[in-house]
Amino acid sequence: MVTIPLKAYRSVPAAPLAGKIVIDTTNYYPQRDEQIADLDSGLATSSELLQQHLPASKVVKAFNNIFFKHLQSLARPSGAADRTFLPIAGDDQQARSAVTAFLDSIGYGAIDAGPLAEGWRQQPGTPVYGTPYGSFDNEAGTPADAASVRAALAAATR
Repeated sequence: MVTIPLKAYRSVPAAPLAGKIVIDTTNYYPQRDEQIADLDSGLATSSELLQQHLPASKVVKAFNNIFFKHLQSLARPSGAADRTFLPIAGDDQQARSAVTAFLDSIGYGAIDAGPLAEGWRQQPGTPVYGTPYGSFDNEAGTPADAASVRAALAAATR
């Protein structure tokens, strides 16, 4: 799992992660990360930059759109009526399936948001970033069903 300020992505060592699935939780905040032209222009997503840096790894974008404190309280078993779903994006179908299984094992459903190029749909400023899970002021959060997360992803615009 890569959970660092995006501006430090080049510091992630590539060799130890070769052949591994890497869950990318990073978000691009220009005020913190400085301007990155490829992200500002829409030529790439933050996860695509990480994937380019880790060419022998399989990057999957996940966990970046939910407040970390909500993760503590929103896990539910598979089949629960109030199960929370998280979007994931990745270029490798097997890696997306593995991350989906991992999310299931810790109490979350996954919504496949497509390839890394579509990862912008779950970045800060989009409808799926934070909003489906309730206010950051409410540390318990609110469960977000699959339909709500899909609708939020679909409503994202650049």
